[in-house]
Amino acid sequence: MAWGVGELSVQYNGYDRAAERAEKLARDQLRLALANLKPNCWLMPLLSGVICLMFARWIGAGTLLFWFSLVSGGGAYLGVVAFGLLGDATTRRNWNLHAFASYSLFAASWSVFGFLFWRHGNDLNHMLIMLVLACTLAGNAALVGASKPLTILGYAIHGTVLIVTPLREGGPTYLGLAVLAFFYVCYMAYMSRQIYSTTRDMLLLRDDKNGLIDALARSKAESDQARERAEAASRAKSEFLANMSHELRTPLNAILGFSEMIYSDAIAPDVLRSAEYARLIHNSGDHLLALINEILDLAKIESGQFELQESDVDLGQLIGETLRLMTARAEGTHLVLATEVAPDLPIVRADERALRQILVNLLSNALKFTPPGGDVIAFAGIAQSGEIAFGVRDTGIGIDPDEQQRVFQSFGQGRHDVADADKGTGLGLAIVKGLCEAHGGRVDLTSEVGKGTCVTAILPETRARPRLRQAS
Repeated sequence: MAWGVGELSVQYNGYDRAAERAEKLARDQLRLALANLKPNCWLMPLLSGVICLMFARWIGAGTLLFWFSLVSGGGAYLGVVAFGLLGDATTRRNWNLHAFASYSLFAASWSVFGFLFWRHGNDLNHMLIMLVLACTLAGNAALVGASKPLTILGYAIHGTVLIVTPLREGGPTYLGLAVLAFFYVCYMAYMSRQIYSTTRDMLLLRDDKNGLIDALARSKAESDQARERAEAASRAKSEFLANMSHELRTPLNAILGFSEMIYSDAIAPDVLRSAEYARLIHNSGDHLLALINEILDLAKIESGQFELQESDVDLGQLIGETLRLMTARAEGTHLVLATEVAPDLPIVRADERALRQILVNLLSNALKFTPPGGDVIAFAGIAQSGEIAFGVRDTGIGIDPDEQQRVFQSFGQGRHDVADADKGTGLGLAIVKGLCEAHGGRVDLTSEVGKGTCVTAILPETRARPRLRQAS
């Protein structure tokens, strides 16, 4: 059967996830078993002391002390491992080896008393030993039943001692006792299997529950983000309608009002006034057309449908032409227009109309918010990074730092705009930002209140084309 690369990837990814989950489950089961064993580090030495007192009538002090020391040492090692693993969030792999080694040592040190304390011919001694070993096996089933490796270790040590010890005495009675011990071990192993299965199912349910909670949290976060985006879109729509209802109505009212006055012959004898009204109608029409073009351009940019009509553009020449268009407006407000164009400025591969619109929007903003007698400078050059940088700086009123990001949003106007009768729609810098990004560039803004603003459009170095030397 042939497998595609994608199919193999799905198979391996599914296998990896299943293996990772199985490893995590085994680690959690081991941690649960060691959590149950933690009290053994002090409880089992205490119980071993009681057992030593019970067997003191048959066993010498040296043997009792030797066994008590074994149990205390094994319990201490097990306690260190249990507390260490449970306190280690990373759960390093070597903890598994420590866990198996410590539990093996502890189980062996505890069960060895069946051989050390056995006294031939003493039935009471034998009964007590078998009782303690049987209780130990039951405790093993309850405490470490969650972890299969520890359960197997416990049965291998405690079960072997429980079955083999009666055989040392010999005879039919003790042989039957060994057989009973074997069946007892089998029954307790069955009980441990049930405990293991129950614990495994519980941990799987907990893991699934945690996964479901995480998924719900992620879904809620995504839902909140979608809701915020929807609310932002709704606010933008409301702002758009609020701005456009005023911006479109003003020139339309002027067009309708003045055209009605001309149409009604109310000022027919006054030719000069008719010409003035016609000029106002024309200016309002130009303003309305520019406004609609801005809206359409911004809509294309934000929808990703703006297509660049690229050609080789002489950026220095374009700046000069644009400044000549704005000269009359600058003279009317007593502003000084100037240029700073680097002599080694390369040809730019870009959309000429888009670059012209960037310059017009930046110059319009600078002229609008620079008081009479101020300077407006259009500049272009090559940045240290090799990128092409051009833009406009002025000595105007500046923009507050808290407002500098907002002015690049659609209809984003600084607080200084509110008091201006000719504040505009707030689309200018949003369009500049969109046109720069369409060219793979970006916009930088630096401003200080009361000292001026500098807006720089930066195009990538890849758009530079070397100038051809003219033949002498």
